[in-house]
Amino acid sequence: MPGTGLDLTIARVLQRVGSSVGDVARVLHHDTSTTARRLNVGRTTLAHSDRNHLPNSSDSTHIKPASHYSGIYPGRWNQPPVRRVENAPALIADELERIHRAGDKARWANYDPKLFRKGYRTLENWLKTEGPLAPLSERFGLNCWEMVAYAAARTGVLDKHQLRELLELQRRPDGTWDGAHLDMWLNRMGDWLIPEGRQVYTGAPDGPRPQRGDIVMWGRNAEHVAVATGRTGPDGSPELYSSWYLPKYPLDWDPETRSFSQVVDAVQITTVDELTKGMYALRSPHGRRYYDPDVPFEIVFGRGRW
Repeated sequence: MPGTGLDLTIARVLQRVGSSVGDVARVLHHDTSTTARRLNVGRTTLAHSDRNHLPNSSDSTHIKPASHYSGIYPGRWNQPPVRRVENAPALIADELERIHRAGDKARWANYDPKLFRKGYRTLENWLKTEGPLAPLSERFGLNCWEMVAYAAARTGVLDKHQLRELLELQRRPDGTWDGAHLDMWLNRMGDWLIPEGRQVYTGAPDGPRPQRGDIVMWGRNAEHVAVATGRTGPDGSPELYSSWYLPKYPLDWDPETRSFSQVVDAVQITTVDELTKGMYALRSPHGRRYYDPDVPFEIVFGRGRW
């Protein structure tokens, strides 16, 4: 979804989202969010983020139920009824195909407070304001699942109110948040993205496979999110639309934003196996592996909340 960096509270999130690189990593979260979940670091943080210095982080082993946080932090905690839109998965897949064929660029930008303060979290800022949805560009920042939501917005599958319910993270004025709040919010994201009928992709020849427009997630809590094209890739695994730096781009530090955010193809066509191998191969500049290859990913798929 796509990380680096760690602080305690984010440990769970990082272990499901991120990675770590000195000062820089802590919040790049969910696309690379996955990255963090396997870091042998004992802390959670958003993938590729700078969350190490976030205030008021709390030990992820003492996270309280969502009901506790919903009474303290504003935001959408109770999942609204699923609204089915006719042919929605195909509409979203068609839009992602269009973006890919157009060669559009965008900035992969996770929930890092610095990126938010500097205006690189474009889709999130749009949710917090009024006005039309801008076209993708090299300054348009969003993460993996937000690209899916962007396609849903462009096709009219979800309106702005529904997108706010799904995506809007409540922040402090300086762009930060309490670590426990973020951890609980990320935990709920996977459930909301695939609210019904999840299946597990095992790779077995006779096993279930995602259909065109299905959401595909690494980890049940959306460590990375892609959309199935409905085709089989050259490696025999399901082909995907994915918004992240992998597999085409390396994980590089961006001096302009002081983060691992970077301009990438807005939508790449890749496969389940190619992305999984790329995740296992990810290493920090110091050679640290982000994901333990002995810990297999659980890859789930199903129709989104449309």
